[in-house]
Amino acid sequence: MRSPRPLLLAALVGAGLVLSACTGPTASEPAPDDGAPTASAAASPVATASASPDTGPVEAFRSWWSAVRAADTVAACGALTDPLQQRMIQEYNDALGAGITDCTTLVTQASAMYAATGMWADVEVQVVSQTATEAVLDVAYDSGDCGTVHLDRSSGAWMLTELSRECAG
Repeated sequence: MRSPRPLLLAALVGAGLVLSACTGPTASEPAPDDGAPTASAAASPVATASASPDTGPVEAFRSWWSAVRAADTVAACGALTDPLQQRMIQEYNDALGAGITDCTTLVTQASAMYAATGMWADVEVQVVSQTATEAVLDVAYDSGDCGTVHLDRSSGAWMLTELSRECAG
């Protein structure tokens, strides 16, 4: 994908996928033990972010990225707005000819690809701007991928939105 492709699809595309860039466990995060998806594959999780309203946008992004890598489809899909989910699915399908139709499958496949290819790079996140209900983050992955992540908190929890974009280049 091209939005949280800087988030979720760039890593998929960058690794033969289309998500954001790849990120891996830091010293404080455990790596998946066998790379197999562990979350259930519900048709399309309800968009309810797992981050609490008190969590900041950087923490919300890191939580989402951890959920993607861990194949936690409920948390990963729940942190994305519907329009962003649809765009990521379209970009993934365009890049790989996959024909997937839901966020759950996107996250499950992305997680498996990350694990299979060993794509577990670190990520740097910086706040560009933040208000009570909106935030913009610059995200840079060790793989060289980067992006601008837009989050909205008008629903009570930080959600990654379709305004997110991969760096030009």
